[in-house]
Amino acid sequence: MTTFDAHAQAVDQLRRKIREYYLSSSPKTHLSLRYQKGHSNTTRTKSYKNSNHRLDLSSLDHIIKVDVQKQTAQVEPRVTMEQLVKATLPFGLVPKIVPEFKGITVGGAIMGAAAESTAHKWGVFNDICTGYEIISGDGTLLTASSQENRDIYYGIAGSYGSFGTLVSADVSLEKAKSYVKLKYHIFSSPRKAIELIRHLSRMESSPEFIDGIVFSKDLAVIIEGTMQDRADHGIPFFSLKPLHAEWYYQHVKNIGIHSDKQVQEEMMTLEDYLFRFDQGAFWMGSYLFDTHLTTRLIGEGILKLMKNKTITEDEIKKSSAITGPSSFWRFILHPIMRSQYLWGILHKAEEWVQERIIIQDFCIPESKAATFLEESLTDPGTFPLWLCPIKGTTTPQIFSPHLLTGENKDPLFINIGIYGLPSYYAPIRDVTRKLERRTKESLGRKVLYSRSYYEPDEFWEIYSRKDYESLRAKTFAKGVWNEITDKVLSI
Repeated sequence: MTTFDAHAQAVDQLRRKIREYYLSSSPKTHLSLRYQKGHSNTTRTKSYKNSNHRLDLSSLDHIIKVDVQKQTAQVEPRVTMEQLVKATLPFGLVPKIVPEFKGITVGGAIMGAAAESTAHKWGVFNDICTGYEIISGDGTLLTASSQENRDIYYGIAGSYGSFGTLVSADVSLEKAKSYVKLKYHIFSSPRKAIELIRHLSRMESSPEFIDGIVFSKDLAVIIEGTMQDRADHGIPFFSLKPLHAEWYYQHVKNIGIHSDKQVQEEMMTLEDYLFRFDQGAFWMGSYLFDTHLTTRLIGEGILKLMKNKTITEDEIKKSSAITGPSSFWRFILHPIMRSQYLWGILHKAEEWVQERIIIQDFCIPESKAATFLEESLTDPGTFPLWLCPIKGTTTPQIFSPHLLTGENKDPLFINIGIYGLPSYYAPIRDVTRKLERRTKESLGRKVLYSRSYYEPDEFWEIYSRKDYESLRAKTFAKGVWNEITDKVLSI
């Protein structure tokens, strides 16, 4: 932890630098933030930063205070989810939403509108934050909450730092228990799986955790979880502590394939559960072990050189059906299969990945989610898929993916995460554009951490440009911070 004085001193130094920059002579480049450690969990290029002046925010990585009575934690933006959980659990508390990768930061979760399996109760990460400290473009320190600077408080969600620099956040906590009791519901119909998600989310005493994985057109597993103080005897216990342990998605798939029951129960520790997808980054690390993928990519390279962009359907199907690493390779390569290491690989091979692999999240109103899912099972036909219900909001969050607007009155969204290879050979841009159009037709929104191919006019048909520019003016952001379209659009 750090002291209030140390935090105030660091913030004051940052304010002076931003103020000096604001008052400096024109013309000038924009400001961007840089960090000494960690990797961004966005898949977009950061090329817009190339000519920018960089500010180092690395030092703002401390827990300022855990208030047990109020059940809140005041934290700096570079605090990771792993740090936050480790700081709150000794008090018997845990954040109401914990994004699944250990290296996701509090600032990144707010600016990127992150969600996880408690989102059906709370919304996205910024919805569990009760207040912020933000440095505006002229160096002023602003405090924002639902009562003070309300427009900034709500508008900051998903804005990717285009209003100002976040320097602290108050995160809501809830009572933690040591274990999670899980129920795996196995379906041969993904549509039926969506129906169960909707039912569980509506229950008066709904489970604390709800999410799901679709492995194929005829296998989906919905997982509900409830915290408990003690592990139930007689129920299987799954631990991620052994270095050779199955990656979580592999474990769930084996339950779905081999269980002789429609509902299978299991126990996990709370810490293991919260970061269950960190090892292997869901299933993306599996592609590093797939010989069919290697063969396909080499073949694509040769065909591209020959100006012949065809590849056999059989090779595409083989390379799309990932199986994951064996226990031997999980053990040997365990240290470098953490999500942060894999994100580092992604950013070093950014262009290569972006041309071949789709990594996207789409928030679809619950009444349209089953249709969107069924269409996605064929096009792009990427497996597995992740399902996560998210409580909608009517608060003025300009860029949040779960905002209830216009014709959409559904109280719940289903986030459909599509991570991997399409089942056919096509430019990823074209595949993504189809999904973007499908999302818009479904009255949904995508999560903007990933590459977006909207034209600017099309982008502003989805998001309120008037409200955005009003907040940019209020926070003196123009000329200091890049606009959001510079950051999220790949044109």
